[in-house]
Amino acid sequence: MTTSSIDRFLGATPILEDVPIGAQSELQWPERIQHLSATSIGMFRRCPEQFRHRYLLGEKERPGEGLVVGSAFHEGVEYNYAQKIQSHEDRPTAEVVEYLQDVGVPKVLEEQGGADEISWDSNDPVKGVDLLRRDSERILIRYHEDVVPRIQPISLEEKLFLSDPRLPVDIIGYIDLRSGYELELDNQSQWVPDRVIDTKTGKQSVSKLKPSWMLQSTIYGAMTGLPVEYHSISRAKVPKITTGLESVDLVHMPNPVQTENVIKSAATIANMIAWLYTTLGPDETWPTMGRFADWSMSFSPCNNCGWRKVCPAMEGEL
Repeated sequence: MTTSSIDRFLGATPILEDVPIGAQSELQWPERIQHLSATSIGMFRRCPEQFRHRYLLGEKERPGEGLVVGSAFHEGVEYNYAQKIQSHEDRPTAEVVEYLQDVGVPKVLEEQGGADEISWDSNDPVKGVDLLRRDSERILIRYHEDVVPRIQPISLEEKLFLSDPRLPVDIIGYIDLRSGYELELDNQSQWVPDRVIDTKTGKQSVSKLKPSWMLQSTIYGAMTGLPVEYHSISRAKVPKITTGLESVDLVHMPNPVQTENVIKSAATIANMIAWLYTTLGPDETWPTMGRFADWSMSFSPCNNCGWRKVCPAMEGEL
């Protein structure tokens, strides 16, 4: 670094001097971004350059094996829940498994552009599809028999909005399931919502909320005013399932203070997005924060990024 560049750095000169930091009236919001979500906010927080590729350029990463297994599992669960909203009865396990294999798995593969477009751990699409079928069926059977009977769904994949004048766009979320219980009022039965349920599949089952789930749970709680319960399901040969029944640490209660803090943080991140868009535009490289992860993280976000090969921060290392 030359002396002049050090002086410029220490002087904190903005990238474009006619767009000073904090001049919100001069900032431009990218028209392509019509809303924010827990996923997009988390991605910007992790690495603005990754956010630029995904949300400004519209590029998509190849989905990983774990994602498609979880998606197929959800297809089977929703097939049963969709009719249970009215019937209050579960389909037989064999019928749900048949739907998973005949409809759910092919649907997920088609949505991802085919088996060749998925990043399989084995790097073999044939082996990957076989694993997809086996793993999704195994965890679906366990969940359908051990957990589903005690749940009464009220709505599925409900789209919700969180609006605030401090935000340039709404924050949206899709909740897996809103469950409820039966209440007798004036000699009439009424089903009342009691919580939001979100299922997470992974290599291991966890008994506490992951930090990456906290933003989502706070937003869902603010949108619904309901507790948010996570069901953590492992893909082990003998799947382990942990719900709020086994661990109260998987239940997030709505909290107005946390809601206010999340909105303030989201508004600050929105200002940062607008500033980078105004100063650098959509085509220049944005800060590659993921390359220098927070010291408390036990892994590098770059390991799971689909744009490593074109990222200047990784040049010479791949």
